Amino acid sequence: MADLRITADWMAASSGDPEIAATAAQLKISIDEVSLTRNQDIWAKTVRDNVFVSAYPLAMWLASSWWRLNHEPLPHQQPGHDWRMAHELGAANHGYVWPRVIFIPDGESVHVWAGTSMTAEQSVQYLQGLDSPRAVPCGGFRQSVQHFVQSVIARLDARELAGGDLAQLWALLQEDLANPEAVRRRKLEAELGFDPEECPDDMLDAALQWEQRVGGTALSELAPAMSSAGQSPDLTNLGQLAQADGVIGTPEATPGSIEHLDDGAPWERAVHDARALRRKMGNVSEAMPNGYLHQLLGLSSTALGNWTAPAVRSPVAVAVPTSGRQWKFVPRKRNPVGQRFELARFLGEHLRPPGTDQRWLVSTDLSTSRQKYQRAFAAEFLCPLDALLAFLDGDFSSYAIEDAAAYFEVSDQVVTNLLLNNGVIHHHWAQQLPYLMAA
Repeated sequence: MADLRITADWMAASSGDPEIAATAAQLKISIDEVSLTRNQDIWAKTVRDNVFVSAYPLAMWLASSWWRLNHEPLPHQQPGHDWRMAHELGAANHGYVWPRVIFIPDGESVHVWAGTSMTAEQSVQYLQGLDSPRAVPCGGFRQSVQHFVQSVIARLDARELAGGDLAQLWALLQEDLANPEAVRRRKLEAELGFDPEECPDDMLDAALQWEQRVGGTALSELAPAMSSAGQSPDLTNLGQLAQADGVIGTPEATPGSIEHLDDGAPWERAVHDARALRRKMGNVSEAMPNGYLHQLLGLSSTALGNWTAPAVRSPVAVAVPTSGRQWKFVPRKRNPVGQRFELARFLGEHLRPPGTDQRWLVSTDLSTSRQKYQRAFAAEFLCPLDALLAFLDGDFSSYAIEDAAAYFEVSDQVVTNLLLNNGVIHHHWAQQLPYLMAA
């Protein structure tokens, strides 16, 4: 896990609004040993690890975006302006040139993406990005932000500018954080894509009612998925899912069937659990027949074969508890390979030790920690890495990947992602940012 640090060395400034001038500073933002503010000042002809700005706009942006920075994941399509204003550091604005940094939470960590910014007409050019995102634990991220904002407030106090907008905003945030019911509402507003108190009352009330039915863990996956599916979240989809026809199963596998890994990244825990289940089944490396997968979920292969996905595409697939140990599985994938992978994701989610408020199981296209776990579990369970490498025998051509995908009954993309994520093959281009941004 990475360490985020935001520090300000205060400087004198003679122009600007009082709060802006009072908080002029040499600002440094770093992830472990990498300075994200390393820049070339075109006018001064210098290269430094910190940049001369006012800390006040950044502190205001961090405080006002707190809930979304901590709880709103990346949409599965190109994010809109509103999302970007809450997650891209450049939204601090106020006429300064900020580094190209994006903060994306996944429920366990806040992933920091950073790219260089060397636009010719800018007076400051940022020279250093990250080749891949760094994961900062949510607690560490909050502590770093809190330390920085409080240092800015202390600086304003020292310059006899106490009690301004930043101090008031920060005090309101602390009141909310001390109130469990307020935390619940603010978190849900952020997951639905809204700033504090901007979510329509009827939508928030409906979401809170659904939370009682599906569980807080499930709603934290459903809400952002519904928000990503269109311009405005449509919670009526939850009612349609609850009433939808599905396939009834009584899973044989339970969370207690295997020993779980308590620590590590989501994908590490997922790979551990998938391998543990395969060992328990006595099949460490062979292809996994559909019949075994269906049996583990207590599903009838015939019933699955006769089931038809709804005509309208859903942004989520769910499993809804019915009675006793039975579940109603409502997949969304139509093609056999995609549905097989989706069922393996449900198996992984079902095997996770349940939370105190978990009711529905939810599978989406988002990159929350739970969805990362599901995808990694399904990939390793259906297509074990060691068995895949043995099958490929050093041939990583597109033809060999197609053959491996057919043998393990997964998509070409699953095979490619396994090879990429484990460093067997590499991208031919540097992916510094998670989505397309203007130069």
